Amino acid sequence: MDINNAFDIIVGKAERVLRAKGFRRETVADSEEELTALYIGDLAYSIVYTFSNKRIVLRSCQLEEDAPDNEWKTLATWLFDPDSDGTKEAESIGEDFAETIRGPKQSSAMQKQKKRKKDGENNVDPLFLANRMVTYFPGLKDEIAYEKAHYESFRGVTFADEKIAPRFGKMIEEANEKKIEKISQGLTALYTSGDLDTKGIITYILLNSVEDDEKFAKLIEAFSDNDKKIMKAARKLRGKNIKPEKPKKQKKFISDTLGQQ
Repeated sequence: MDINNAFDIIVGKAERVLRAKGFRRETVADSEEELTALYIGDLAYSIVYTFSNKRIVLRSCQLEEDAPDNEWKTLATWLFDPDSDGTKEAESIGEDFAETIRGPKQSSAMQKQKKRKKDGENNVDPLFLANRMVTYFPGLKDEIAYEKAHYESFRGVTFADEKIAPRFGKMIEEANEKKIEKISQGLTALYTSGDLDTKGIITYILLNSVEDDEKFAKLIEAFSDNDKKIMKAARKLRGKNIKPEKPKKQKKFISDTLGQQ
C-alpha cells in the first residue's frame, strides 16, 4: 500500500476528533525521513511516520506562544509496513489514535503504563504487541481496553497467554503459506524491536501455540539463525510444567539464654 495513502487514512480519523475539539491543522513540510501532521489547539498534537523504522507515532506537547514547545510525549506507537500492511491496518491505527485523543479516561490509563523509550531499539513492549495483534483479531480491542481500565499495569504475559495465544494458534492452523510468510515478517519486526518481555511472549507463548511443526518452521523462517535456535529450544519446553524452585529451608538456631550462666 502506498504510505501516503495509508498516512492520509490514519490522519483523517484522528483529524475528525481533533477538529471537533477545536484544533486546526498547521502546514508542515514532509521530509525524506518522515511524514508529519501537526494540530494546534489548547496544546499540540502531531502524527509522525518515520520511514527508517516504519513506525507511526501519536504525540502531544504544550504550547509556547501558540507553537509547540517540542517537549513531546508519546501517546501511542504502531508499526506500519507498506509492503505488507494495507487499508485494514491503517484504519485500525487511525481508530486507536482517535480514541486516544477523544477520551480522557483512555489517555489517563495510557499514562499509567510504563513509558516506552522514545527512540532507539527495544521500545516495543507487551502492550504495543497486543495492539499490533488487533489487526489480526479485532475482538482484542475491547479486551485490551478492559485490561487497561481494571489493572494499574498491563499484564502482558497473562493477556498474551489467555487472549492472544488461542487466537494466534488457530489463525496459523488455518493460514496458507503466503499468509504465514507475511505474519512471520511482522513478528520478526516486533521481536527485533521488542523488550525482553515482548521477546519472551513471542518465543514461549505465541510460537508455542502453533501445533503444526511444519507451520512453526515456516513461521520462524524470517528470524535470524540465532533467534531460530532460541525458538527451537523453547519449543522443546512446550506443554511441560516447569515447577518453580522451592526455597531452601533455613537452619534453625535455638539458644536458651535463660539457661546460660
